[in-house]
Amino acid sequence: MILKRIDSKILTHDVRSYVFVAEEPLHFIAGQFVQLKQPGAEQKLARAFSMASKPNQTEVTFLMKHNPEGHVSGYAALPQEHISLESSAPLGRFTLDPNDSDRIFVATGTGLAPIISFIETIEAEKISIPFTTIFGVRHESDLFWTEKLPSESLITLSQPSENWSGLQGRVTEFIPALLAEHLHAAWYICGNPEMVKSVRELLLAAQIKPAAIHFEIY
Repeated sequence: MILKRIDSKILTHDVRSYVFVAEEPLHFIAGQFVQLKQPGAEQKLARAFSMASKPNQTEVTFLMKHNPEGHVSGYAALPQEHISLESSAPLGRFTLDPNDSDRIFVATGTGLAPIISFIETIEAEKISIPFTTIFGVRHESDLFWTEKLPSESLITLSQPSENWSGLQGRVTEFIPALLAEHLHAAWYICGNPEMVKSVRELLLAAQIKPAAIHFEIY
């Protein structure tokens, strides 16, 4: 499937969002990803990106860590008017379990992409299962898309300035309190490998069943 870029935004010094349009709705399950590459390029150059919008629309949003030399992220950022990418079929098992009774979403950086897809799907389908979101970055200048998160979301900075009045610390520092408040929650974790590994280890140490721990590494 060919996706045509119709919008792009610079969110931080190294994160950008892109909206692409397809000729027909992209049918996927919230949390899944696609392999994107320049049209006609070798498959080995394809890169995985989670959809950051609700499923079954002709327009689809992606978050990309900007790399000017990147086969996909560098190409998507070019100023030319007509930029298209070739997309695989949707892939991945990082999807919501309808049998959950409570959910915790944990994200850092561009790992927020599938979490946004979860949230937009939950809102669109009026799903009543409660959820709590925690999102972490390093500095104030690294924050983006906080307006897309529920007002009660936990937003924390690991290296804040003295002017920051919000939560401080890595997302891992908040896991014990969340565990105490959400004894039967399913956990959905997405971000850098170190964070995902650390959160998963904390959950397993707290006797959370592996089947209740879902993760995607960015």
